Amino acid sequence: NLPEETCVSKDGLRVQYKVSFQYKIPQVWLYDAVRKYRNFERWSEIVEAAGTSAVQHTCSEFPIYNFQNKRGVIQSTMEDNLRLKLEGEAGDGKNGVYAKAISLQLQYVTIPEEYKSAVAEKQSAAEDIILAQNQRLQETTKAQTELLTAKEEARKIHDTAVNDASIILTKARLKAEEISFAFETEASVLVSVKEKLNLTTNGLLAYTSNKLYEEVPNLHVTAEEPASISRKEEL
Repeated sequence: NLPEETCVSKDGLRVQYKVSFQYKIPQVWLYDAVRKYRNFERWSEIVEAAGTSAVQHTCSEFPIYNFQNKRGVIQSTMEDNLRLKLEGEAGDGKNGVYAKAISLQLQYVTIPEEYKSAVAEKQSAAEDIILAQNQRLQETTKAQTELLTAKEEARKIHDTAVNDASIILTKARLKAEEISFAFETEASVLVSVKEKLNLTTNGLLAYTSNKLYEEVPNLHVTAEEPASISRKEEL
């Protein structure tokens, strides 16, 4: 077991970790290990230092957020780096420390509080942005709905006004046609009477006056001088 330590992530943040690993020395490497390190205690210290170096190196390969979502990958990479440090590139112990790696366990990793706070703030900010976007969408939808409603209401008012105006104009046109037809008919009748009775214009006026007196027996007419009421002598 390595003592609890800290390492620096790829993005420069310090991570607290606890790692343990298992190793052994093959019999064929024993002579070279004793010749190089003299005794077991010194060799054990070198193995532990190599293990710590492998872990530190691995930490520097990953950004801080990977320690949350790729812990298994980090542990596997630590074990690979440990094997390289202990056994050497050729795996014969000569460029390593004459120890054979068996396995490695990343027992726990503690993320810095400032990073946790930053992540929480970022998540909160992201949620606020999403909330603001949703509110903006709702307000936009509401405004568009109100605009469509207002346009529809304006269209209805316009259509009603156009329809009312059309009805009024139609009534006026029909009334004008009616009056015009009445005048034309009356004029035609008067012309016909004038021709049939061989009347002058004044005679026609006298004729129409007499017809009026006949049709309205209680007619009272008020006239001032020099107005002439009777036109009998014109007939």
